[in-house]
Amino acid sequence: MYKVSDEVMEAISKIDGKGDPVVAAGTTGSGKSAVEEASAKNPVTQSLLGIREASGKGSVTKASTIATDYEMIPEDKLVMSAELHPKTMAECGDDNELLGNVLYSGAKDYFKNSDENLYKAKLAKAMTNLLEHPANDSLGYKLKDIGDDKYNALMEVILKFDVSQVMILYNEMLAKTSKKGQKGVRVFIELLSLRESFREIVAEFWNLVIDFINQEVEELREKLESNGAVVGVKPEGGYMFTALLGEDDLDSEITEILLKSEEGSKEYLLSNVSLIYRGADYIFDVGNKDALTVAEIGDTKIHCIRIIDTQGLFHITGVKAKDEAERIVDLLSEFHSNRLLLVVNSFVTDTVKDGYDAISMMLQEVNRDIEVYLLFTHWDEYLKSFANQSGTVSRFSRRSNINWAEKYKEAFYEQQKVIDRFNAAVDDNASKKKPQIIGVYRAAILSEDGNKMEDILDYEGVQYPDALNQLFTDMVQQASVTGDRYRVVEDIEESVSIDSSEFGKQNISSLYSNLVSECKNLKLYASTVRACNRKWINAGNVHNSNVVANDYGFQNITTKFVQEIRNYAMNYVKKLDIDAKAYLPNQDDEEKFIADLMAYLTAQQNVGREVAKMIGSESYSEGFVHAKEFKYQYERFTDMIQYAQDNYFIADTIYFTEKFEKCLIEASKKCIRDFVDSKCIVVY
Repeated sequence: MYKVSDEVMEAISKIDGKGDPVVAAGTTGSGKSAVEEASAKNPVTQSLLGIREASGKGSVTKASTIATDYEMIPEDKLVMSAELHPKTMAECGDDNELLGNVLYSGAKDYFKNSDENLYKAKLAKAMTNLLEHPANDSLGYKLKDIGDDKYNALMEVILKFDVSQVMILYNEMLAKTSKKGQKGVRVFIELLSLRESFREIVAEFWNLVIDFINQEVEELREKLESNGAVVGVKPEGGYMFTALLGEDDLDSEITEILLKSEEGSKEYLLSNVSLIYRGADYIFDVGNKDALTVAEIGDTKIHCIRIIDTQGLFHITGVKAKDEAERIVDLLSEFHSNRLLLVVNSFVTDTVKDGYDAISMMLQEVNRDIEVYLLFTHWDEYLKSFANQSGTVSRFSRRSNINWAEKYKEAFYEQQKVIDRFNAAVDDNASKKKPQIIGVYRAAILSEDGNKMEDILDYEGVQYPDALNQLFTDMVQQASVTGDRYRVVEDIEESVSIDSSEFGKQNISSLYSNLVSECKNLKLYASTVRACNRKWINAGNVHNSNVVANDYGFQNITTKFVQEIRNYAMNYVKKLDIDAKAYLPNQDDEEKFIADLMAYLTAQQNVGREVAKMIGSESYSEGFVHAKEFKYQYERFTDMIQYAQDNYFIADTIYFTEKFEKCLIEASKKCIRDFVDSKCIVVY
């Protein structure tokens, strides 16, 4: 890593978060990371960005990537900024899934053979397996690299569970259900968590787990500081850092920790990741380049292209097409984006086919205006496999005998069927607002001179430079339809206020009823709770769970109150007062600026969405994570709802409170900053 100079920090402050956000979505391995890699100017930066490429399952952490032509950002360096937070039992809690599975494995064997040494060996084997082959969102994934000493410490705690008491639980489980497998495990884990005599050992296990994870947080902070990163302490706790990576970091441990998506990575420790780098000349050679201008410093215009790189579709085992279709919409909501780059692997696999289903479902059901851009990647693999599978070429044929021009046409028309399917999904969308497919682009990585197949792809413009140039040209053309970008000065968000002196009571019976009667005190799977929180806190969206009938008492939930919070907040948006004149160099623009800004604040209920997200985040901090002892995730979710009820929504008819006013103003400021970052030019 390289020392971050004051000049570089100053440059970062001018462009971090700026640019109209483009959400990139696609299945794991579709080539989202390759888009970033190809958009970088310098080979070193390209190689660093390439480290984020999917390693097995794809990247877990979403990141805001910004390609810029600002010369104060070093051409051969990658700027990374992120937050690093200590973890709590609430955040890592898995409702004792890992601990329960280990003890269940031992008990099942001991039931057949009452040998205590074999029992202990089985516990160790079960623990090892759960850490060696963990799901990415599991506790095992966070503990997989803890090392022998910490592993032994965890096993020492697990062995404190008296085998005779564990077998009492196992026999009780058998009495409750004759079925073993997952059903038996589920009942066993519940009995374990409810047993008062085990509380101290369970707490000791969790304290050790959290201590190990937070040791990693501190170790990473120390590595960052000692390697030249700028590390600061956040007022609410945790750290924020800015690191500068270059050629010397291509094979370093710190780079693997920060950038690699799977093995060797600590991405679960990071949040709010931003990557800034110098973009290739061809991505800015787009005609009306001013549509990409985000800042002016004297005579210097700074241009940025911002892409939100996201976790691959079907990255998590067991998700359905409907879940992933909703996740695409959640990402658009989170970043107030109306631009969606769908990256589709041309080389068809089962995962790619699942991606087709999710994309089609989203296009058919989404109720919002979205610009959709389709980028078909891996055309080199696709064309090669197409020639093999077409039936006209024997696997013993010489490649030199293949008519690649004809094969290209056949492959092109075959892929058109996928495009037709997506177009049909849009046509079938009955919503008032619906997506529009703006363009289709094709890309391949070409690396062999004299390769006749690659020569055809080169001739047809099927390579990343051509594809990305046309993609961003089309995006700029769409942006130009709305007119020139407004020029503003910093801190324009401070111009917003509201006079609440004459506000009376409002009826919120629908919100209150759902919050208190339909969502509180429910028994929910940990995965359901995670989905509720993710949608509420990140996107301000409703979660409608789809839990199948079960014997464990777990229930379904529809968090309609999140939508109702948005509705309640939107009642006051038109009452906001925005006095922007002092922040507009061209004051003649004020009337149109205010009109466009208000349209942005109300579009997709942006302000209401931010209010819902902020109340969700506050309720999470003060309610969900408040209890230090072990609690089920669904119990914590009830605590979270109780906090929201006690502090914001105390009855079915409420006054406009000072606390809610503060939240509304903060949400409005956030949306104004987002409007400036995505639609305006900041004049320094």
